[in-house]
Amino acid sequence: MVDTNDNSGPATDEQPKLLSQLNWHAANAGGALRGISEYPLYSDTHIVGERPDEFGPYAFLNAVPLPDGPGNVNAPIVVRVSLHLDTHHLPNMSQRDESLYHGGLLIDELAALISLCVGARMRAGGESRRFEPGKDPLGRPAAWNDRPKPSVGVRLAPIIKLKTGVVLRSNNIVLPAAVGTHSLDELDLLSCIPRLSSKQYVSLIRAANHYQDALWVAESEPNLAWLMLVSALETAANEFTSENGAPVERLRYSIPELASVLEEAGGPKLVARVADLIQHSLGATKKFIDFTLNFLPTAPAMRPKEEYLRIKWDKDSLKKHVLRKVYAYRSRALHGGIPFPAPMFEPPYAGVDFQLSEKPLTGLASHSHGGTWMPEDLPINLHCFHYIVRGALMNWWHSMGGDG
Repeated sequence: MVDTNDNSGPATDEQPKLLSQLNWHAANAGGALRGISEYPLYSDTHIVGERPDEFGPYAFLNAVPLPDGPGNVNAPIVVRVSLHLDTHHLPNMSQRDESLYHGGLLIDELAALISLCVGARMRAGGESRRFEPGKDPLGRPAAWNDRPKPSVGVRLAPIIKLKTGVVLRSNNIVLPAAVGTHSLDELDLLSCIPRLSSKQYVSLIRAANHYQDALWVAESEPNLAWLMLVSALETAANEFTSENGAPVERLRYSIPELASVLEEAGGPKLVARVADLIQHSLGATKKFIDFTLNFLPTAPAMRPKEEYLRIKWDKDSLKKHVLRKVYAYRSRALHGGIPFPAPMFEPPYAGVDFQLSEKPLTGLASHSHGGTWMPEDLPINLHCFHYIVRGALMNWWHSMGGDG
């Protein structure tokens, strides 16, 4: 059996790949079946459908657990992994290598991608059953890699009554799109995994990890969810920018004074060298905004009628009034310890047509938890930002290999 606790894959002349991608390549190449493992995926959503035989060595089966519902975590999906890889290998221990590192294992990669595909909380459990060639055809229960079931808390929120008599029915869930019914029909993009480059796939997994983590903490720690969703876009933006912009050009654009000093001191070679060393920090805000706008999803089909509950869904307005503000809050939270504004943590409110708000409800100003903010300080809520993040990541994923 392959040790799925080592995520680096055997050394070859080709670019090293994550195990979930490498295993798919091995299956496509006709590699011998070395065993089958099953893993539960934990969630608090109702899952419909299943995909037993469409994604190479991976099957996604519906376990139909009851009861289900927001905050009630069970295991609605069982992932069956057919292993086609060679046996254990020794990694190169002579130098540091984090090119494939994302903090998880093969099953965690699949869980993060499923979470992104369906837009729901997903977390991989440990191996629950193992089938090995020449041994018990019914398989053997496995608990030596067992993992604790995750938990998620659902907050309560008040009902708001306006002076006009209109009652805004408050939702008690920060990310209502992450609960309810989700279909495994949304997994189609998994089919492009073999076509992605190793570098693209690693970036996709890292971005999906941030997205996945954001969903699990959104109800109890929404400030962390904001940071993780921004990080998901940043991770994808770094990969997209590295393929679509030379470091020297980005250095000259982002820090022209530094480029000039380097040019005078050492000429083009020094400029190129420094640009390569700091390329991941060049124009961080610009990379974040450009990526998000480039892969911006269309406006939601169902939106509130009230203008004060909607954001302006055009790129110029999003750039100036939403994305710049969100990224500034992110930087302030990370480097200054000041959380995102408290009203941006609240669940969305439902207007008279019961459509969910896209930004915090405020009048002339809003005060909460010791802070006071003007309406322009609260450009979007977490519910709407989640929609933008997931849509942008899915569009980016599709652009890399989803047409085949």
